Amino acid sequence: MKKIKLSDRLELSQVVMGCMRIADAGITEKELLALVEACLDMGVTSIDHAPVYGGYTCEKIFGDAVLRKRPELREKMQLITKAGIVCPGHEGNRTIYYNSTKAEILKEMDQSLEKLGTDHVDLLLIHRPDPLADPAETADALETVVKEGKALHVGVSNFMPSQTAMLQSCLSIPLVTNQVELSVKNTENFFNGVVDDAFTRRIPLMAWSPLGGGEVFCSQEEKFARLRSVLTEIAEEHGASMDEVMYAWLFRHPVRIAALTGTMNVNRIRAAADAADLELSYDEWYRILEASRGFSVP
Repeated sequence: MKKIKLSDRLELSQVVMGCMRIADAGITEKELLALVEACLDMGVTSIDHAPVYGGYTCEKIFGDAVLRKRPELREKMQLITKAGIVCPGHEGNRTIYYNSTKAEILKEMDQSLEKLGTDHVDLLLIHRPDPLADPAETADALETVVKEGKALHVGVSNFMPSQTAMLQSCLSIPLVTNQVELSVKNTENFFNGVVDDAFTRRIPLMAWSPLGGGEVFCSQEEKFARLRSVLTEIAEEHGASMDEVMYAWLFRHPVRIAALTGTMNVNRIRAAADAADLELSYDEWYRILEASRGFSVP
């Protein structure tokens, strides 16, 4: 499994196990532990969480099934979590909102560590840009969790370049990644400055929903029919699956992208891992881009 270097002290596996669906997957603790062990064996050593996943349950499910059962596995993995989303009803609120205050970030950090069953995470991300945030206060919170050893590195998620620049301007430590939506379905972040900003900062990106949320496989919309046709043709030429081609399309980009799986199916995760060895040509990459956008480049 290829590694994505974020700093001198942190490398992520190019395929990251995403844990958003643990609560909905209907798997037992034993099955979850077996899945994590299988991921580690195939080199998928980075594991992504967030407090709000599964209605605030996924981190604890993981901690109970994995790290409290097999604490020695902690040394083999890189744990990622996030902070800053408050779901309806969690604080007596009637609507979802983002909260990047210092008090909220420190509170969520401690709660995540307790649920996960660890004393630190390797990477903490601000989950969404908060329009009410004071960047100096958010920066103070991030520096505090790093100083206390609760998070070894920090980054952002779903940030635009100006938002990243604003927060970084208040920090004495680097933001090491931006986790954004990227897939053959959603190519916007390749052209709106997000990828350019990552190059400028010399940081890799993390891609959530790298398979486009499943629409590529089943939607009858014209866009997805075009994509299926091209992806199937390229997959057959390489003796690969559509999954592998969609992951390989992301991995082909020189910005360096780590892709988050959204499945509890070990075979689907293995397909993502196999895609790290599938290199698409320029022509294949642009054919997929053209099918997604519905027009060729000028």
